[in-house]
Amino acid sequence: MLPYFRNYAFLGYILGMAIPVLLVTAVSWVVGFYVVYTLPGLIAAIVLLVVGLLTAKRVVTNMADRKADEMIALYNNACDPEAFLSSAASVAREIRPPYDPAGSWFLSFYALALDDAGKRNEAVQIGQAMLSSAQIATEPKDKAALLVNIIPLVQRLFGAEQALEVVLQAQDVLAGSSDPDDMNRISYLNFERTVLEAIRDGDGKTLIAHFSGIRKTETYPMRVRVSDALLEASIHKAQKNVAAERECLTFVVEHGNKLPAVALARQRLAEL
Repeated sequence: MLPYFRNYAFLGYILGMAIPVLLVTAVSWVVGFYVVYTLPGLIAAIVLLVVGLLTAKRVVTNMADRKADEMIALYNNACDPEAFLSSAASVAREIRPPYDPAGSWFLSFYALALDDAGKRNEAVQIGQAMLSSAQIATEPKDKAALLVNIIPLVQRLFGAEQALEVVLQAQDVLAGSSDPDDMNRISYLNFERTVLEAIRDGDGKTLIAHFSGIRKTETYPMRVRVSDALLEASIHKAQKNVAAERECLTFVVEHGNKLPAVALARQRLAEL
């Protein structure tokens, strides 16, 4: 759970304790004696208290996760960086280095949105702190999660070469792991390594296949599809494929909403 939502957890635990206490008190009033003075009543009260606390934790955690997802959806799905930044600022301020995996996950989106809003210096500060957090992490699972979380941000801020270094480091950390979560990360890292190596080598064919596949796949967040469509357009431009370039730029304009990619796409379309 992100630090911002710890107050929610505190209130949840109070409710988790209060409800069993009120229930036991009500039953005691009905039967005419305090039920915890009997062994069965005491056991029942303890069970109710444990169930209440566990339920409160589950409810608050789900609520916090849902709220964080709703914030990120403003960026990933609605393509509105400013709305996301406004909604998420209080949450982001509570996340302080060294970051844990949950904090770095949230801040990876926040820093990208800062960059989209023209606040690159702030984004770089977060990116550097995320890199430092990953380097000092000692638990392999946490280290791997931190490295995976920062790959898109590192690529945006520091370039494909440094992002590839992060991918290779994460692959070394996860080498030999059979944990299901780690296997998903390994699959993602293999995918990203192929793309970053293609960028490094100027392999336009591989990049077009990658970017086009994401642009046309609805399960990807719209922000990612728009971003990759703009990158695909740049490759078509270099290859002088005007029709394909125009198709990608039109996709950006139609779906990018308030992302800065839209202005770039409109400018290029005006030139064609």
